[in-house]
Amino acid sequence: MKKLLITSLLTIAASQVFADEQQDTASPKGLYVGAGVSYNNLDFGSVIKGAGNEAASGIQIFAGVPIANAIKDIETFAEVGFFRTSSFDFGPGNKERVTGISGSVVLQRNLTEVDPNLYGLARVGLEVGDDDGIFMGIGAGYRITPKVDVRAEFVNKDLISSYQANALIRF
Repeated sequence: MKKLLITSLLTIAASQVFADEQQDTASPKGLYVGAGVSYNNLDFGSVIKGAGNEAASGIQIFAGVPIANAIKDIETFAEVGFFRTSSFDFGPGNKERVTGISGSVVLQRNLTEVDPNLYGLARVGLEVGDDDGIFMGIGAGYRITPKVDVRAEFVNKDLISSYQANALIRF
């Protein structure tokens, strides 16, 4: 799994040259990396009839790069990430972590009507790991500086709903 994540990060870094050539000068340029914490709710009842939901905290790390698009006022990014929760408690002696690697497309729109540093975002992607499948998310971000952003997101995966707080650095 670590090899896949390293390979993905190197691929994104190598695609940086292409992304810089395709980017508009007003758009954020270059590779970004980030990390964050999450609160995760596992819909265990959808797997075992009558079972309740379980919750666990988690962490994520990610990297992304801008990609060109033809949608007016929307910036597009390709992002890869790693996700891991603390242990979900399924009963005495039965605790499990959820781990996964993901790839997603992130659409971002500046909300200059509200604040010049505020933006909304939406994502769709695929996760491979303990909660395989397609996921979608929505959130907002705020540029603290031209190089540092913070984000709050809700991501809905196959069995897990995740509330995330992230920070990222742009290069």
